[in-house]
Amino acid sequence: MAAVRLSAMAVVVALLWVFGGTPAATAVDDPGLATFYEQTLSWEPCGKDLQNGTQGDGASPPPGFRERLECARLEVPRDYAHPTRSTMQVQLIRLKATGPGERLGSLVINPGGPGASGVNYLIDSGSAFARLGQRYDIVSFDPRGTGHTEPISCGSKLTTGGDDSLAAKEKRINEACGRYSGGLLRWVGTPDVARDMDVLRAAVHDDKLNYLGFSYGTKLGAVYAHEFPDKVGRMVLDSVEDPTKNTWQTALAQARGFQQALDDFAADCLRTADCPLGTDKSRAQEQLRTWYQQLSERPMKVKGETVDETTYVYALREALYSRSDWPALRQALAQLRRGDAAGILRLSESGGGSATRTVPAPRVGQDELPPQDQLALRAIACRDTSERYDADDYPRAERELTNASPLFGPDIAPLMLDCYDWPVAGDDSSREVAAPGAPPLLLVATTNDPATPYEGAFNMARELGNSSVVLTFHGEGHAAYTTQDPCVQRHVDDFLLNGVLPKAQTSCG
Repeated sequence: MAAVRLSAMAVVVALLWVFGGTPAATAVDDPGLATFYEQTLSWEPCGKDLQNGTQGDGASPPPGFRERLECARLEVPRDYAHPTRSTMQVQLIRLKATGPGERLGSLVINPGGPGASGVNYLIDSGSAFARLGQRYDIVSFDPRGTGHTEPISCGSKLTTGGDDSLAAKEKRINEACGRYSGGLLRWVGTPDVARDMDVLRAAVHDDKLNYLGFSYGTKLGAVYAHEFPDKVGRMVLDSVEDPTKNTWQTALAQARGFQQALDDFAADCLRTADCPLGTDKSRAQEQLRTWYQQLSERPMKVKGETVDETTYVYALREALYSRSDWPALRQALAQLRRGDAAGILRLSESGGGSATRTVPAPRVGQDELPPQDQLALRAIACRDTSERYDADDYPRAERELTNASPLFGPDIAPLMLDCYDWPVAGDDSSREVAAPGAPPLLLVATTNDPATPYEGAFNMARELGNSSVVLTFHGEGHAAYTTQDPCVQRHVDDFLLNGVLPKAQTSCG
């Protein structure tokens, strides 16, 4: 950031910071922070490189939608303890409020991941927030290390060595990330992103942060509430991460969650006349495992692409994020039964740019790197935990996870090695979410959510300690608000638009 002469107000703000007038997270002995909080954003039409999003679902936006998008850059310190040493530019995007009704300020949205692009998410899914967008400017951003905000880079190809074990490959990936992004890796953790959101709040001239976060975005929102309790406005956390579980416990919970979701899908399939899984529960489970084994032994080709057991499991998992994808999964399995894996490949690719996903894409080849969003996920997750599992831990992880789910467990187990020999130390502070001084939040939890199990919302509410309310959605999948369930949307909209929280133990579905 260019040198800026402090205004009289900036001096006052800086003195308040020094003498404890703002939350502890910004109480640093450096008035240079005032220049970030006083910056003026230059909103302008988004460039062509930002206009197309991922278009993962192939849906066309409403007429005139893209023309309404505006982009800007938010300047933030790389290191909040030394804000004048180095800065970075956070990519922002917004849809201005359309009316009718009085404008309420900005509503910041985070789609999850971590590693997902908030910019792409708003481009692809902004129309889902049309009612909220009447009275709010809908704002999203690419968190540091992702998308267009200093994305994590680990090179283009891995060096190969004599050891081709999984642990050795994960170590080579992490060494490459250290070589190419070593100066960034310390600064991509959730607490730093939460501080960026407070600078964003000030830059859009809001006294309080109004926020809607999904999946990992619920962790980000909770950390913000912990760091800036007196700056929390109306905050909704949907598909809530459990702050009481560590990485190992979270992996086990996800394996069980996806297995339960698959069981629910199979039971639903068996009620149809043309279910490709057979006629009873035991045969259905046997058939699902048989396809896994067959694709492991004899992968299939679809237009030059290989469909193996990993692709198969990822396709299953993608379809289980939303009940609306169950018919597509049923059709893909019917094709597979006929010897055609095209539907499985299509489903496995459907989440390539999706938000809210919590489990990475299929593993890549021995000398290939994961895609950028998965590298960002790894970098953020490894910064957010001090846990470091290695090759000696892997057999137990694989055994426990496979016991939790014979199909999903073996696929989740390699994630336990993601932080093996990671170049920077982990920081467990992102699990600290106590915010008794913040107003109550609205937490939305789906009873059969495979990725962020239902009980996590109640654990989060307890840890927040501020009388937050849990809204239960009796249903399947991940991210209840975007299912378009009218009951969920009514309660969420009523809180964000009117400040009315549902009563305790309210449920939908």
